[in-house]
Amino acid sequence: MFPLFVPDMKIENIYELTGELLEAINIKVLIADLDNTIAKYEHEVPDERVSRWVEDLAVHGIKLAVVSNNKQARVEKFCKPLGIAHFWRSGKPSRRTIKKAMEELGGTRETTALVGDKIITDIIGAKRSRILAIKVPPLGKRRMFE
Repeated sequence: MFPLFVPDMKIENIYELTGELLEAINIKVLIADLDNTIAKYEHEVPDERVSRWVEDLAVHGIKLAVVSNNKQARVEKFCKPLGIAHFWRSGKPSRRTIKKAMEELGGTRETTALVGDKIITDIIGAKRSRILAIKVPPLGKRRMFE
């Protein structure tokens, strides 16, 4: 097996990543993919469950950023109501935007994790950045060319 393709952790959904759990494993910055990780493509704005999850992370001092390969309009419309850092057209699995998000939020390789649904972009991007790579099953159908 190729280590670059193997996540460090697999979970069923983002809600398993509680502030308490992340705090316990010394994660201070969580970088998350948007589409099919936090929300399905067709969900343009965050629902109440996502909002509560973001609040829980903040209560525990976990800083959250969305790093997406999608367009600016899509990412901003979803993230601005949550008041979280967000980056679009990131070029994952490139390390550039992942590193930028980590640095802007004050993370280090040891204190940052990335959660996403795709091996080829999210997991490889995390592994190349040498941060904790967490895989979730996609929430909806994959759309490769958004």
